[in-house]
Amino acid sequence: MKKNNENKKESIKKLQAENDEIKKKLTEEHGAFFGGMDDANGLNLPPEIESQFLNHIMAFENAYKNSKRILLYDFLKRPSYRKIEELSDAEITVELERIMSLMNESQVYLSTFCEVADRELYRFITEELFFEEKDDIQIPGMNSNFTYEEFHPNHEYDIRNHSTDFINTYLDKETDYYTNMLTSGAEKLDWHIHFREAFSSFERNVFSIANIEFDAKSATVQFDIDFIGIVEGSAESLAFKGEGEMTLLYEYDYWTVDMVKLPKSVQL
Repeated sequence: MKKNNENKKESIKKLQAENDEIKKKLTEEHGAFFGGMDDANGLNLPPEIESQFLNHIMAFENAYKNSKRILLYDFLKRPSYRKIEELSDAEITVELERIMSLMNESQVYLSTFCEVADRELYRFITEELFFEEKDDIQIPGMNSNFTYEEFHPNHEYDIRNHSTDFINTYLDKETDYYTNMLTSGAEKLDWHIHFREAFSSFERNVFSIANIEFDAKSATVQFDIDFIGIVEGSAESLAFKGEGEMTLLYEYDYWTVDMVKLPKSVQL
């Protein structure tokens, strides 16, 4: 039993040495950083798991170094497909499932944030996605992921989510993350700072979007809100309940908040 334990310890020691050598090579040749795997950070991966991880990374780096960019259609071995105008709605669904299955077999996946009609997804794949370039790399367990909305943004969906996330973080005094959602102009102003600093905490009860209007550059969001603010330095509370409005601008392919109008307060 003692000999077996000694052999196991020796094997672990050898594997750890091999792992250290791979990490050194990845750092020197590819600029990798492994600070997050140190014992001091609490991860302390078992050497067997760490070895699998490191070998996977090394395989990717070697494949990437020697890879070239090719069309996704070529990566998929140029599968046969029918033109969209040749297919009925029923045939579209069958063909879409077939094409998606072929993609998945090559570790290529397409997802959507919102509901997209089968005909549009089929058109997108066969007329756009097939002709996007990707690295000619295929490693077991490593997928290529595409999202429909990266190519065709759903602005109403993005505006709705961004507005909701902004209110949630703005009324959370534990974080200042909301500033990352502001336009560059609004971030320099102090309207959002003074109101927030007047309260020690907030209690959000209701936030619902009533209407969204937008064009290519700006959006107006009308909403109903109900929240309570505890006045800084006292036990006094103010209630804010009613209609509000938010203005967003489309900057750098991203919706950002430029101004918020909240309902007037009522003392509780």
